[in-house]
Amino acid sequence: MLEMSYYGNFSKSEFESLPLILQRFLSYTQYDTTSDPQSPDFPSTKAQLAYAALLEKEFQSAGVRETRVTPYGIVYGWIEATKGYEEAPALGLIAHMDTSPEASGAPAKWKVIDYAGGDILLNKEKDIVLSLDRFPEVGKYAGEKLVVTDGTTLLGADDKAGIAVLVETAKYFVDHPEIPHARLCFCVTPDEEIGRGTAKFDPQEFGATYAYTVDGGERGGFDTETFNAAMVTAHFEGLNVHPGSAKDKMVNAIRMAMDFLSRFPSESVPEKTSMYEGFFHPIGITGAVRGVDVRMLIRDHDNVKFEDRKAYARKVAEEMNKVWGGRVTLTVKDQYYNLKNYLEHFPKVCDIAREAFRRVGLDIVENPVRGGSDGCRISEMGLPTPNFFTGGLNFHGVYECLPVESLIKSHEVAVELGKMSAEVTTLR
Repeated sequence: MLEMSYYGNFSKSEFESLPLILQRFLSYTQYDTTSDPQSPDFPSTKAQLAYAALLEKEFQSAGVRETRVTPYGIVYGWIEATKGYEEAPALGLIAHMDTSPEASGAPAKWKVIDYAGGDILLNKEKDIVLSLDRFPEVGKYAGEKLVVTDGTTLLGADDKAGIAVLVETAKYFVDHPEIPHARLCFCVTPDEEIGRGTAKFDPQEFGATYAYTVDGGERGGFDTETFNAAMVTAHFEGLNVHPGSAKDKMVNAIRMAMDFLSRFPSESVPEKTSMYEGFFHPIGITGAVRGVDVRMLIRDHDNVKFEDRKAYARKVAEEMNKVWGGRVTLTVKDQYYNLKNYLEHFPKVCDIAREAFRRVGLDIVENPVRGGSDGCRISEMGLPTPNFFTGGLNFHGVYECLPVESLIKSHEVAVELGKMSAEVTTLR
């Protein structure tokens, strides 16, 4: 387990009595691995590279002898197939090490609480409350133990809970050589939160025939459908002169940006859509009168509607250029595609997971993911990779929390997938 210097609301001895998977996860939260979307480097932060080296030792201490860290901070590990099962399709499990830059990733000040229901006071001094009015899903976990923070950082369950599942699963099979299994492949990637998690991922080096990302939310979640995703970047070229003499001269790029955004449907935004409804989502504006840059996400599950949304953005730019004299430059870049597009060709991969859930006594929940995962790009590379839960709630913010039982159940699913790997003969 990685070095600990903070034990939350436990003494050191009390901490050491906790389930080992929980100890691992809590130790991982003490490392700041926030990714940086502005950095040109890979990984985007040096902290991730340092953390990758620690994870290599973590896998080795769990008994995974074959491990390596690439120059890009990707951690690979392997457990060879049980004798007689060398020809079975190799199983892969994938998690990511970075946390979202949308909230502080500083070492989390966590505590484990016996949750009795209702609102949770995270920080009395700062009056930070995890409210059921805002996060009603937390109420379902009354009567369970929850890991929460003091409300000043995110927790990092996305996706350090997934890493804990991978390491504990590897340790399980090392400790139980009598249980037959196919080759087991483990991978931890950097920079997933900024859309670069698979940029340097090599499916051949990884070695799996099929895989699962352990990067989902609530307990029981199994993800086989995601958004199609594109990034729109719009530049508005203004002309700045002194406002006292600006008549018929100034071209205000800020007003151009406002005009651009006003042309998109006001109901087709994240805060007003759910399930299969796509959206346009402005996520950043920078600049001044002389020039403004706008970044906007386009998301839709439906392939045709996705193309229509991109075409709509281009049409808006064309119309604006007629009005503003060609001062709008638009770039539309695809980011990833619906996971369903690829998994349809490998139905067995999803059936295996559904059976694993059944065997550990979990009701499976399959809803369209209003986001994506590394599995989208990995599946596009030819390695079918759906996603299943870690159990975490309220990702990417200071109200993030993790029901302990959910983390344990995620590990049980991963172990069951490993056991079932010895039974797999085909993925189609």
